[in-house]
Amino acid sequence: MSDEREEALDAMDWLLDTLEADDAVSYAEVGGVYQDKTDVVVTGDGPRSETEFTETGVWLRVFADGAADYRYTSSLEEEALTDVAERAIRSGEVLAQEEPGRFDAYTTHRGTHGGWASEGIHERDIDEKVAAVEEGLAAADDLDLDRRWANYMDAHIEEAVGTTTGSVVRTTLDRARVKFSLTLADGPKVSRHAGSTAGAAFLGTLEDTFEAAAADARALASADSVDAPTGETTVALSPEAAGQLFHFVSHYLEADTGYMGLSPYAVGDRIGPEALGIEDTVHAGSWAARAYDTEVKPTTPTRLVSNGRIERLLHNTTTAAEEDAYPAGNSVPSLGFTEPPRIHARHLEVDAGDADAAALRADADVYVERFEEPWFHDEFERVQRQGVFPASALYAKDIDRKSVDSPDRGSAEFPIAEGYRLEDGERAGRVDDVSLEYSPDVLRTVSRIGDARETVTGVCAKHKSQLPFAVTAPGVRLEAPVEERN
Repeated sequence: MSDEREEALDAMDWLLDTLEADDAVSYAEVGGVYQDKTDVVVTGDGPRSETEFTETGVWLRVFADGAADYRYTSSLEEEALTDVAERAIRSGEVLAQEEPGRFDAYTTHRGTHGGWASEGIHERDIDEKVAAVEEGLAAADDLDLDRRWANYMDAHIEEAVGTTTGSVVRTTLDRARVKFSLTLADGPKVSRHAGSTAGAAFLGTLEDTFEAAAADARALASADSVDAPTGETTVALSPEAAGQLFHFVSHYLEADTGYMGLSPYAVGDRIGPEALGIEDTVHAGSWAARAYDTEVKPTTPTRLVSNGRIERLLHNTTTAAEEDAYPAGNSVPSLGFTEPPRIHARHLEVDAGDADAAALRADADVYVERFEEPWFHDEFERVQRQGVFPASALYAKDIDRKSVDSPDRGSAEFPIAEGYRLEDGERAGRVDDVSLEYSPDVLRTVSRIGDARETVTGVCAKHKSQLPFAVTAPGVRLEAPVEERN
């Protein structure tokens, strides 16, 4: 084992001993992290930056006075570790959270997971990674573009996590992703994200990913811009667009979102048609996959929606104890570990239906291939989602007590990034500068669910934490207002 790896493990052990001996600490989790990282930016003019580096650090989540605080440091000197531990303890004590959190003090666990990579991403040199991205961008050489841009990043992560109750796990994870865009000279921007934890095998998938995006850009470029219908509209969503929508809805199934008063849904509510089923799973090699969460709970599948009704919510150990539920490993770490873990889905699986592509588009007025990022209608919800929040889920209840209910909670504007006007089920021109208006009852209008599914991946922000998501979903047909963008 390298000196850097040993230093991270030694720092983890030192912090655990320190926190165990502090009477102010009721419980703590500490992770020692070693990362081989790559960061590459490539444009139409070639590579703009190429970086390889190693990072070691420790993260800790500390419960003090019933509240939790999260810290990360790449400085492993004893003085720095003492400082970060003291800051975490003080933050928990001064948060003045009204309801104390509970944890499972009786669970002890020893486990290891070697990851899903047969060959680690760090085994390939940076030149090969740059070449794969350059070759991918070349798939759009025939297009008239204002700009082409790509950002490739990866990390080979070796992590050990210990707790003051004796749990210890060691994991290896190879996480790689590429985010890129093709901006048409006379049309919209085609943006894509692809990610994997399958290691070096991910590089072999990039060619198809770029080719598919270039094909979509060609279709948009060859279509004339036409007026879109506005008002209540029958809309067909591609599997990717439906996946984006279901990911958005899953945030309202996070227990802490409900505690904050932001979710329009509760367990038992009908959210969609009887044919709708949603499960949060862990796919081997998926961009969002992990073997254990930050609370060293195994990441196990959980059924969220059955027969169109909400069956359960997403929990960490604190909210699960509050609701007498079982935590399924949904305390998801932020990418890079610099921000706290959050309650979040891993890989959503939406059950397929029996409608083929033609049936989904039949009688529909608009077909959506992809959405842009949604924009929340309620200012309070928008600010809370984007703002800073402590690593203590029950503090959400304190915020809810101080807030005022709004009829716009759970509503958002989904700008249509790639969409078409339909006539007799066929594309009849490109629609620009319009949005689909989402409200909590939109999924109840789903009248058809597709028989073919695709996977969409990405990164979303929750209280400054950057969280990976993946959704495998079928296309759907629904009713929703379509409006011109403000």
